Amino acid sequence: MTPQRVVAAILVCLTFVVSACNPTGDAPSGDATSDQIRHDLEPLTKRFPAIGHPISATWMGGTLGVQPDGRATVPGPSDYWIEAIIELEPATADALRSKYVPTATAEAPELTEKLQKDVPGGPFLTGPALDTALSNDDWRSTAYLHSGSNTLVMRSVDD
Repeated sequence: MTPQRVVAAILVCLTFVVSACNPTGDAPSGDATSDQIRHDLEPLTKRFPAIGHPISATWMGGTLGVQPDGRATVPGPSDYWIEAIIELEPATADALRSKYVPTATAEAPELTEKLQKDVPGGPFLTGPALDTALSNDDWRSTAYLHSGSNTLVMRSVDD
């Protein structure tokens, strides 16, 4: 092979490698961009069955490592996040309290600025067992159950 053909072959290979590192595929079905507040329940109930059949939810989701202009900061598979304020059915909230025995904390959940205004004032209950109950093989969650209502605040990352 001539040197020009070797260089051409290397350039073709590099083109494929570089284009594979910057996929343009969309997030999984049912996901939205990180600047959109959502109220649909199905994406949450599908991912987190322990929340039962919530009354309502205000939530956002997006991709970690994405700049404001949509460019990925790191090539490769994307990690997704969800932050949610969920009004649970009373029976579901009571079941989470009794089964996972979360304890009072002075810590308050911190969500993105657009959602933070909807987080009720504390106190909240939290704990490792509650976090585990709201996590699964695909999603790792940190959960806060409002002590005086049926409101669940959670942050989750798929990993």
